[in-house]
Amino acid sequence: MHVLIPDDPVLAASFLVLEQPLFHSLHYLYRMELTASQANTIGVAYESWGQLQQMLPSRFHAQTPDAQASEEGGYVLEDSTGQRLTTLHLVDAGRRISDLETCYMMLRQAQLDSVRGPLDPLADVLREIDDGINLVGHFRRVLQVLRLPSPPQLLAAVRRVAPRGPATPVTLNPEQEREYRDYCEAVVGIFSGNDIFAYTTHRALYSM
Repeated sequence: MHVLIPDDPVLAASFLVLEQPLFHSLHYLYRMELTASQANTIGVAYESWGQLQQMLPSRFHAQTPDAQASEEGGYVLEDSTGQRLTTLHLVDAGRRISDLETCYMMLRQAQLDSVRGPLDPLADVLREIDDGINLVGHFRRVLQVLRLPSPPQLLAAVRRVAPRGPATPVTLNPEQEREYRDYCEAVVGIFSGNDIFAYTTHRALYSM
C-alpha cells in the first residue's frame, strides 16, 4: 500500500520525537524493564519505523536545514498556474502500518490502565521518558496521517515521476489540485484539532 507524506515540518517534527526519545529509549534503554511480549512488539514497530524513515528525505530523520530538505523531493509539484506546491513523498507502507498500530495500541492501553490501577511497567517507563511531550499523542497523529487514503489521481501523478529527479515538473490538473488541497487540509486538521490558531499557522506552511 502506497501513501503520500507531505513535506511538512510539523509532521516531520513528530517523526523525530518518535524516533528519539520514544522508540530508541524503549528499545535500548528500558528493554529489560518490559515484558518479553512488550519488548518484541516495540522491536518490530521500531524496525518498521526505521524502514519508513528510509523512504523519506532527511527532514524526517535528522535536523536538516529547510533549504537542503526541500531539494530532496525528486520532482517539482505545480498547480495549473505554475505555482509550486508542497512536495508529497511516496512511501510504500505495506504492513508496516499494522506493526505500528499494534505498538500504539499497546502503549495507549498501558496509559489507560495506569489511571485505573497499579502501574504497568510499560506505563511507568512512558511516564519517565515523556517529559511533557505527550509521545503517545504524537504517535497517534502520525498514524492518522499514515492511514489517510491517498487520493487516486494525485497518487497516480506522483507515482509516475517520484523516482526521477528534481528537474522533473508535475503539473496537476483541476481534479488533482482538488485532491491535493483536500489531502493537505486533512493532514493539517489531524495536527490542529479544534485549535484555530494552530490550524492557521500550520496551514500557512503549505502552498495551496
